Amino acid sequence: MDVDFTGRQVSVTSGLQEYTFQRLRKLEKLLPGQPKLHVVLTAEKRSRTAEITAIFRDHTLVGIMEAGDDRSAIKGALDKLERQAVRQLERKRTKKRRPKPTSNITLNVFQSSRTDHDERVPIESERLPVKPMTLEEAIASLAAAQSGLVVFRNIESERVNVVYRRPDGKLGLVEPES
Repeated sequence: MDVDFTGRQVSVTSGLQEYTFQRLRKLEKLLPGQPKLHVVLTAEKRSRTAEITAIFRDHTLVGIMEAGDDRSAIKGALDKLERQAVRQLERKRTKKRRPKPTSNITLNVFQSSRTDHDERVPIESERLPVKPMTLEEAIASLAAAQSGLVVFRNIESERVNVVYRRPDGKLGLVEPES
Protein backbone atom coordinates (compact mmCIF):
# COMPACT_ATOMS: atom_id res chain seq x y z
CA MET A 1 0.00 0.00 0.00
CA ASP A 2 1.48 3.34 -1.08
CA VAL A 3 0.91 6.02 1.60
CA ASP A 4 1.96 9.69 1.36
CA PHE A 5 1.85 12.00 4.39
CA THR A 6 1.46 15.77 4.35
CA GLY A 7 1.49 17.97 7.45
CA ARG A 8 0.03 21.47 7.48
CA GLN A 9 1.10 23.34 10.62
CA VAL A 10 1.85 19.87 12.06
CA SER A 11 4.99 17.77 11.97
CA VAL A 12 4.11 14.21 10.96
CA THR A 13 6.11 12.11 13.40
CA SER A 14 7.06 8.47 12.98
CA GLY A 15 4.64 7.65 15.84
CA LEU A 16 1.70 9.11 13.88
CA GLN A 17 2.81 7.26 10.75
CA GLU A 18 3.05 3.97 12.65
CA TYR A 19 -0.40 4.54 14.22
CA THR A 20 -1.84 5.22 10.76
CA PHE A 21 -0.26 2.04 9.31
CA GLN A 22 -1.72 -0.03 12.17
CA ARG A 23 -5.19 1.39 11.54
CA LEU A 24 -4.84 0.83 7.77
CA ARG A 25 -4.61 -2.98 8.11
CA LYS A 26 -8.39 -3.41 8.10
CA LEU A 27 -8.78 -1.04 5.16
CA GLU A 28 -6.02 -2.90 3.28
CA LYS A 29 -8.09 -6.10 3.46
CA LEU A 30 -11.17 -4.33 2.07
CA LEU A 31 -9.60 -2.50 -0.88
CA PRO A 32 -8.52 -4.69 -3.82
CA GLY A 33 -5.15 -4.34 -5.53
CA GLN A 34 -2.60 -1.73 -4.49
CA PRO A 35 -4.52 1.36 -3.37
CA LYS A 36 -2.76 4.70 -3.08
CA LEU A 37 -3.44 6.73 0.05
CA HIS A 38 -2.74 10.35 0.81
CA VAL A 39 -2.96 11.47 4.44
CA VAL A 40 -3.16 15.22 5.15
CA LEU A 41 -2.93 16.35 8.78
CA THR A 42 -3.86 19.97 9.56
CA ALA A 43 -3.68 21.95 12.82
CA GLU A 44 -5.86 25.00 13.44
CA LYS A 45 -5.92 26.53 16.91
CA ARG A 46 -7.28 23.75 19.16
CA SER A 47 -8.58 21.37 16.49
CA ARG A 48 -6.83 18.79 14.36
CA THR A 49 -8.13 17.65 10.98
CA ALA A 50 -7.24 14.44 9.15
CA GLU A 51 -8.12 14.05 5.48
CA ILE A 52 -7.41 10.63 3.97
CA THR A 53 -7.87 10.00 0.26
CA ALA A 54 -7.81 6.43 -1.10
CA ILE A 55 -7.53 5.76 -4.84
CA PHE A 56 -8.10 2.21 -6.08
CA ARG A 57 -8.98 1.03 -9.56
CA ASP A 58 -11.31 3.75 -10.84
CA HIS A 59 -12.71 4.84 -7.47
CA THR A 60 -11.71 7.64 -5.10
CA LEU A 61 -12.78 7.58 -1.47
CA VAL A 62 -12.26 10.49 0.93
CA GLY A 63 -12.59 10.50 4.71
CA ILE A 64 -12.35 13.78 6.67
CA MET A 65 -12.52 14.07 10.44
CA GLU A 66 -11.96 16.95 12.83
CA ALA A 67 -11.08 16.21 16.47
CA GLY A 68 -9.12 17.52 19.43
CA ASP A 69 -5.99 15.44 18.79
CA ASP A 70 -4.24 13.86 15.79
CA ARG A 71 -4.90 10.21 16.66
CA SER A 72 -8.66 10.72 17.11
CA ALA A 73 -8.84 12.59 13.81
CA ILE A 74 -6.96 9.80 12.00
CA LYS A 75 -9.15 7.13 13.61
CA GLY A 76 -12.37 8.93 12.64
CA ALA A 77 -11.24 9.56 9.06
CA LEU A 78 -10.23 5.91 8.62
CA ASP A 79 -13.57 4.73 10.04
CA LYS A 80 -15.39 6.87 7.47
CA LEU A 81 -13.15 5.52 4.73
CA GLU A 82 -13.85 1.92 5.78
CA ARG A 83 -17.62 2.53 5.68
CA GLN A 84 -17.32 4.00 2.18
CA ALA A 85 -15.21 1.04 1.01
CA VAL A 86 -17.71 -1.49 2.37
CA ARG A 87 -20.59 0.39 0.71
CA GLN A 88 -18.70 0.49 -2.60
CA LEU A 89 -17.94 -3.24 -2.52
CA GLU A 90 -21.53 -4.09 -1.56
CA ARG A 91 -22.82 -2.22 -4.60
CA LYS A 92 -20.67 -4.39 -6.80
CA ARG A 93 -21.87 -7.61 -5.12
CA THR A 94 -25.58 -6.81 -5.15
CA LYS A 95 -25.95 -6.08 -8.84
CA LYS A 96 -28.36 -8.58 -10.33
CA ARG A 97 -27.04 -10.60 -13.20
CA ARG A 98 -30.25 -11.42 -14.97
CA PRO A 99 -31.24 -10.71 -18.53
CA LYS A 100 -33.11 -7.53 -19.24
CA PRO A 101 -36.85 -8.00 -18.65
CA THR A 102 -37.89 -7.10 -22.17
CA SER A 103 -36.24 -7.83 -25.47
CA ASN A 104 -37.36 -8.30 -29.05
CA ILE A 105 -37.67 -11.35 -31.29
CA THR A 106 -37.95 -11.11 -35.06
CA LEU A 107 -40.84 -13.02 -36.60
CA ASN A 108 -40.24 -13.95 -40.25
CA VAL A 109 -42.95 -15.20 -42.60
CA PHE A 110 -41.45 -17.23 -45.46
CA GLN A 111 -42.79 -17.87 -48.93
CA SER A 112 -41.73 -20.99 -50.73
CA SER A 113 -40.08 -20.46 -54.11
CA ARG A 114 -41.81 -22.20 -57.06
CA THR A 115 -38.58 -23.27 -58.77
CA ASP A 116 -36.70 -24.64 -55.76
CA HIS A 117 -38.61 -26.10 -52.83
CA ASP A 118 -35.58 -25.93 -50.51
CA GLU A 119 -35.15 -22.16 -50.78
CA ARG A 120 -37.32 -19.97 -48.57
CA VAL A 121 -37.49 -16.19 -48.95
CA PRO A 122 -38.84 -13.97 -46.14
CA ILE A 123 -41.73 -11.82 -47.31
CA GLU A 124 -42.54 -10.13 -44.01
CA SER A 125 -40.63 -9.40 -40.80
CA GLU A 126 -42.00 -8.10 -37.55
CA ARG A 127 -40.28 -7.40 -34.22
CA LEU A 128 -42.22 -8.69 -31.23
CA PRO A 129 -41.52 -7.62 -27.64
CA VAL A 130 -40.68 -10.32 -25.11
CA LYS A 131 -42.22 -9.31 -21.79
CA PRO A 132 -42.23 -11.24 -18.52
CA MET A 133 -45.79 -12.43 -17.77
CA THR A 134 -47.83 -15.41 -16.66
CA LEU A 135 -49.60 -17.76 -19.05
CA GLU A 136 -52.98 -16.22 -18.18
CA GLU A 137 -51.71 -12.70 -18.97
CA ALA A 138 -50.30 -13.93 -22.29
CA ILE A 139 -53.64 -15.49 -23.25
CA ALA A 140 -55.41 -12.24 -22.34
CA SER A 141 -53.00 -10.20 -24.49
CA LEU A 142 -53.39 -12.61 -27.43
CA ALA A 143 -56.70 -10.95 -28.35
CA ALA A 144 -54.92 -7.62 -28.88
CA ALA A 145 -51.99 -9.15 -30.80
CA GLN A 146 -52.10 -8.45 -34.53
CA SER A 147 -49.82 -11.33 -35.51
CA GLY A 148 -51.95 -14.01 -33.84
CA LEU A 149 -49.23 -14.99 -31.39
CA VAL A 150 -47.62 -13.69 -28.19
CA VAL A 151 -43.99 -14.29 -27.32
CA PHE A 152 -43.36 -13.89 -23.59
CA ARG A 153 -40.96 -14.83 -20.79
CA ASN A 154 -42.81 -17.14 -18.42
CA ILE A 155 -42.46 -15.83 -14.85
CA GLU A 156 -42.57 -19.31 -13.26
CA SER A 157 -39.97 -20.98 -15.51
CA GLU A 158 -37.97 -17.91 -16.66
CA ARG A 159 -38.07 -19.31 -20.22
CA VAL A 160 -39.36 -17.85 -23.46
CA ASN A 161 -42.77 -19.27 -24.45
CA VAL A 162 -45.13 -18.68 -27.37
CA VAL A 163 -48.94 -18.68 -27.24
CA TYR A 164 -50.71 -18.78 -30.62
CA ARG A 165 -54.15 -19.33 -32.10
CA ARG A 166 -54.38 -22.53 -34.13
CA PRO A 167 -56.33 -22.77 -37.41
CA ASP A 168 -59.10 -24.73 -35.64
CA GLY A 169 -59.61 -21.77 -33.23
CA LYS A 170 -58.00 -23.38 -30.17
CA LEU A 171 -54.90 -21.99 -28.46
CA GLY A 172 -51.43 -23.50 -28.71
CA LEU A 173 -48.46 -23.14 -26.36
CA VAL A 174 -44.82 -23.64 -27.35
CA GLU A 175 -42.53 -24.32 -24.36
CA PRO A 176 -38.84 -25.28 -24.45
CA GLU A 177 -37.82 -28.57 -22.82
CA SER A 178 -36.32 -28.44 -19.36
